[in-house]
Amino acid sequence: MSNLDIAFPEKSKKEKQRIARQFYRNFTDFIVESIKAFSMTAETFEKRYHIENFDEVLDFVLKNKQGAVLAAMHTFSWEWMISAGTRLPKEINAYIPYTPLSNKTLDKLIRNNRERFGLQLARSSKFAEKLKNQAPEMLSICGMVADQSPKKKYRFRDDFFGVNVPIFTGPERLARDMNLSYWVWNIRRVKRSYYRLSFKLITNDAQKYEMGELTKIYIQKTEELIKQHPDNYLWTHRRWKHQERV
Repeated sequence: MSNLDIAFPEKSKKEKQRIARQFYRNFTDFIVESIKAFSMTAETFEKRYHIENFDEVLDFVLKNKQGAVLAAMHTFSWEWMISAGTRLPKEINAYIPYTPLSNKTLDKLIRNNRERFGLQLARSSKFAEKLKNQAPEMLSICGMVADQSPKKKYRFRDDFFGVNVPIFTGPERLARDMNLSYWVWNIRRVKRSYYRLSFKLITNDAQKYEMGELTKIYIQKTEELIKQHPDNYLWTHRRWKHQERV
């Protein structure tokens, strides 16, 4: 896999083959898990997808009257995060950005599944507008996956595994524009179809950082997580397609 060659030039061919084999097993599990998510109960999610400190995030939001951005990455199984909606208090809305599918039937099916525990989907192009238009007494939590590859001419670039690539700054910009606290999440695969998710607060004052700094921290944390569990990352997406060697 070319992505593994880019990310781990120091590893032997045998090591990268081992990571690739385990990745494909985990990826197959992820596909099955995503299908099972349509019928899994909240109780089953709670058993298999343990969110260690979500109460800490909720308490922070309520105590400080300040919403939160949860910056995520494509580590298995990010789709199961929908179950967190069952734990939301009435004062907090939780949003995730969404790009509608061209297939209307499939689009409705996926939307209904992702919203069935209380999360709300908002079009990616109108995400900030959705937050601004919510009731003034409501607080918000926004889960955003941001490690996919933007267009080649995207204005922000930085190093990801030693390779210069464009990187989405959406979570950081949202935190700055809406005065939201900024968190990065960490998913660990405990065993087959069992995961632990935790969140780390980076700052509750995004404006004190130069634009781009929080995104650099996010990329650093993403690298650290991938290095700990390389077989649990989505290596099939073309993350380095707009690369520039540095």
